[in-house]
Amino acid sequence: MEPETLLWRLLGTSLRRWAVVGMSASGSGAAAARDQSGTPPRLIAVPGGGHGRPGARPARVVVFLGVSDDAGSRVAAALLAHRSKGRVRAVSASPLAVGPDPAVAAALAELGVDLGLVATEPPSAALLDSAELIVVMGYDQHHPAAGRHTEDWCIDDPRGKDADAVRCIRDAIDRRVQRLLIRMGVALPTRPR
Repeated sequence: MEPETLLWRLLGTSLRRWAVVGMSASGSGAAAARDQSGTPPRLIAVPGGGHGRPGARPARVVVFLGVSDDAGSRVAAALLAHRSKGRVRAVSASPLAVGPDPAVAAALAELGVDLGLVATEPPSAALLDSAELIVVMGYDQHHPAAGRHTEDWCIDDPRGKDADAVRCIRDAIDRRVQRLLIRMGVALPTRPR
């Protein structure tokens, strides 16, 4: 029995109406299939506050901490903000903020995500203390989030890569973002269509 089939049997039928559509375990193959079908993946959120409408700032904060610069952390923050539909505040933090790479901005625009809407903040103690989770984008044993609830996402920096490599990196970050939202209870998995 395939692991995916076993997972759906364990989850039961009650969760099947909520979905992370388009999320897969493969990288560029999923992107290629999505590009051919013309439909971007979408996250269907669990019932509750938010619903993508503007309003008060969400209480839940995830900080994406860029180690060398903010290229990867901005992509992750933009994707989390887009996928969470206002339920989670996504913050890009890095000691060095650089302008967005046009190839990265174009790859995110393919999914309907505007990279220009995400500004990078300096990593302050107050910002890091307010975060439910700090995702370190890269590796640095002396990062300022030490001692806090962190995850390390060692994914290539998208800056300066060709369009296909940027899409692959975007999809890898997007899969992790969607899994993070599932773990946070913002979205629930269901049987793929």
